[in-house]
Amino acid sequence: MNSHRKTLPKPAQPASIRLLAVFALAGFTCSAPAEVVFKGLDDRQEQNVRVLSTLATTECDSARWRVERLYRDADKNIREALRALGYYSSTINKSLRWDDSCWHAEFDIQPGDPVRYRSVNIDITGDASGDVMFQSRIAGSRPAIGDILDHGQYSGYKSSVLRAATNTGFFDLDLKSSKVTVDKAARSADLLMEIDSGQKYKFGAVKFSEGILHDHVLQGYTDIRPGDPYAAKSINDLYEALSGSSYFASVSIKTEPLDTTAKVVPVTVDLVPAKRQVYSIGGGFTTDTGPHGRIGFTNRRINQKGHQLESKLFGSTVLSELNASYRWPKRDPRREWFSIVTGFQHEETDTSEQDSFKLGFLRSKSLGTRWLQTRYVDYAYEDYTVSDQSSISELIIFGTNWETATGRALSRATQGYRFSFDIRGASDNLGSDTSFAQIRAKAKWVRSLGEKTRFLARTSLGITSKDDLSELPASVRFFAGGDNSVRGYDFESLGPTDSTGAVIGGSHLIDVSLEIDRLFRDKWAVAVFVDGGDAFNNTHIKLNTGVGIGLRWYSPVGPIRLDLAHPLDDPDKDFRIHISLGPDL
Repeated sequence: MNSHRKTLPKPAQPASIRLLAVFALAGFTCSAPAEVVFKGLDDRQEQNVRVLSTLATTECDSARWRVERLYRDADKNIREALRALGYYSSTINKSLRWDDSCWHAEFDIQPGDPVRYRSVNIDITGDASGDVMFQSRIAGSRPAIGDILDHGQYSGYKSSVLRAATNTGFFDLDLKSSKVTVDKAARSADLLMEIDSGQKYKFGAVKFSEGILHDHVLQGYTDIRPGDPYAAKSINDLYEALSGSSYFASVSIKTEPLDTTAKVVPVTVDLVPAKRQVYSIGGGFTTDTGPHGRIGFTNRRINQKGHQLESKLFGSTVLSELNASYRWPKRDPRREWFSIVTGFQHEETDTSEQDSFKLGFLRSKSLGTRWLQTRYVDYAYEDYTVSDQSSISELIIFGTNWETATGRALSRATQGYRFSFDIRGASDNLGSDTSFAQIRAKAKWVRSLGEKTRFLARTSLGITSKDDLSELPASVRFFAGGDNSVRGYDFESLGPTDSTGAVIGGSHLIDVSLEIDRLFRDKWAVAVFVDGGDAFNNTHIKLNTGVGIGLRWYSPVGPIRLDLAHPLDDPDKDFRIHISLGPDL
């Protein structure tokens, strides 16, 4: 039989009763811990005492019997907390009082002199006794004679021994004994630790997933060879190298099961290939190039040799280009690549116009961990007009570039630098129409001046050795002015001029920029800046200066900058707006 029950409405309570209930509930939920004072301790001692003291977190409205019991037992907790830090002879004076609102406890503590290590004997047998890597990992936290006996640091040292064993290949390490004997009267302690590391394990063969890249290409991502002493760092380096390549969507490295008989660590690398073909499309606006659009295509893995193809189409009212590069790794894909590059370009500014074709061969090689060196030879064909000068140029350019960067970020970089240095030249004895030598250098530096403020500095330098500049195409000459040069002036509007006043470019270049910006919202900043520079011939330098203010938006695709700059050397000109985008470094 179904049962039906009807709920009758509750009678309304008077407003005064409801208000009293609210205050009663608030008083119940807002009760706070009482005041417990610990005197005579340094910050670390007091922190440890409070952590182990239940009384310190007991609330005002706790039952009196409970407060008195915790107060009575507090001495034990205090001494336990101080012994953990090496203080075994503390004295405690305490008091407890009550008033109408709460209870109050006060402890006046004298920690006494600490217990210090009188002897430290750490006996290591097995291969680890002479292993430099293992010894260096445990040296930093090793207790020494005269140190205060800190039980937390002592436990940390034992943990560091076990971590060092795992990271350096002593998987059979046995901590046979570890004992600290305390002589309270002498305030001294003796440490005895016996460690049997056993035999150091070695690497076995590194095996990779098949069917993605040839094994010899994959082996180039690691320095591990069968029989090498085991080191966890080598596994981490392999993971970082494979993850940093564009070949794989995921990387998983297994080092189990250990061969405990042969003392060998197997290395099995499971790889999931990344998407082979990638397309991209985008657009934007800068004052140097105007509205622009771009289309890109990348084939990350043409074959199992690791060859790659990348092409880009960029179009704007000032600059349009189609580029392609075909690249492949050498023996070590982490450090060395070869590339064949080609491209067509059309550029048209107020003072020059050029159509060019380039075909080049590059060898890029990492120098250490920070520098990238690129040696190249380019064939360059250029049909150009600068002012009333028109010509066709064919050059075979040999050059070397060095570059380094640190602190790069998609959004707002807070600390770092970028530097590039390039030496290039051509000779009419090696198939070029003319000869020249040129040095180009660029640097940018970002430094934080607090949580919200940054200082940014950049400079560009260029030097050309050439008697008759008119023989050089526009792409080899230097111009100044624009979004990334001297703001306040039009794009490539600064430099030597001809008899008509048209800018024809210079053999040398210098520009410098100093800027300070400050966040005023999470993704927004304001900036002030001063830029100066010029393109020039010989030693006749006329530094043009622009000053201004700017707005920065750190968008999901990178910083977008809006600058309002005034040219100080041409006061009749109005402010010029500059819009630019791209990473800070």
